[in-house]
Amino acid sequence: MTLLPDDRVLQLLSELKTAYGGFTWESALWAECASRRSPYRTLVLFGLSARTRDALLAGMCRQFFRRFPDAPSLAALRQAQDGRESVADAARSIVRPGQLPIVVSIAQAVAQDVPRQRDALLRINGVGDKIAECVLAYGWGEDALPLDANCVRVLERVFGLEKAQRTPAPLRESLKCVYRKRQHQFTDLSIAMVDIHEILRLHGQVCCGRTPECFRCPVSGCQSRRKPWGGSSGIETPLAIWDDWRELINEPAAV
Repeated sequence: MTLLPDDRVLQLLSELKTAYGGFTWESALWAECASRRSPYRTLVLFGLSARTRDALLAGMCRQFFRRFPDAPSLAALRQAQDGRESVADAARSIVRPGQLPIVVSIAQAVAQDVPRQRDALLRINGVGDKIAECVLAYGWGEDALPLDANCVRVLERVFGLEKAQRTPAPLRESLKCVYRKRQHQFTDLSIAMVDIHEILRLHGQVCCGRTPECFRCPVSGCQSRRKPWGGSSGIETPLAIWDDWRELINEPAAV
């Protein structure tokens, strides 16, 4: 699939990676903390992330993991018997009502283990493409590429995509295709597949508002540029929010 041009994708990601030079990318974090990374916590966090602001998500997940620190503790309550507390009962005071179905589905799914295959993840009620890719990338360290609405918006504005092209699935496959074809060049740039998601998501803070902050954007050849780039050396990143959820998907450090 060649929806996005190889050379322009490489140029875009290289320019943005340089602009966010102070940021620690997931591929580097994985090399440091893979042994602590929890597929269970990753599935829960991204499962609860839909329509939840980042600032609220961290607090919600902290409460959830205090009550259900691991998969066995959640799976143990997946069925209420003899008047015992059910998963829905236990989670009701932590998550919003609309999130209870996915909590129950996760409890059923992790009775054995968190799936490591995309198809198996997609069979969990409430898990779509983005969550499945997140679990594979952040929970299991696999080559996967989450792509949310902000990532799509960045690509739309940079490449001037038509309305019919602005959907995550074909854009994800196009980016994966570019990555596999040019993997040696991505390796030279120290960009793993999951890092593509983080680069685009970070730039959403600049590009995705009603009025894009073009003066902060170093991307050359953007099809939607309204103002010239101001030439600053880097883009400030809201690290606290990223640090919060990144720590939450790790097993707690041994005391």
